[in-house]
Amino acid sequence: MNKNSTFCGLYCGACLCNIAWETNTLKEMSERLNRPEETLSCTNCKTALHQDCSFVVCCSKKNFNDCSECPEMPCVTLTEFANDGISHHASCIINLSRIKEIGLSEFLLEQEKKYTCPQCHARIGWSYTKCLACGIDIKHE
Repeated sequence: MNKNSTFCGLYCGACLCNIAWETNTLKEMSERLNRPEETLSCTNCKTALHQDCSFVVCCSKKNFNDCSECPEMPCVTLTEFANDGISHHASCIINLSRIKEIGLSEFLLEQEKKYTCPQCHARIGWSYTKCLACGIDIKHE
């Protein structure tokens, strides 16, 4: 099990909360986002099994590793999630299709490369337009 994979197809390696915790920049991230540090806690759904998440409940019940294994993908719940207005949620169905095509391990390698600064190799988040470590412009493709 990889800590950056989810049931719904999000890539947790680009999560601002995870980046802040893993790079020991929680205080800076808290100030940047104008949010208390305690609200910047996110545990991966596969390790903490958030029982309030419909994807956790559904995949656990069907014994799926993620929604890409479901013949009903994309279901109504996943489609609504992907269209809820939160920009990184929009990638879920595309990500799950990619997982189905190339497998989870290869997908995670692709995502790691996509969300790593090409100049200084710092981790970058879903919404970054500049690398916080070196300042270069970031273009997510």
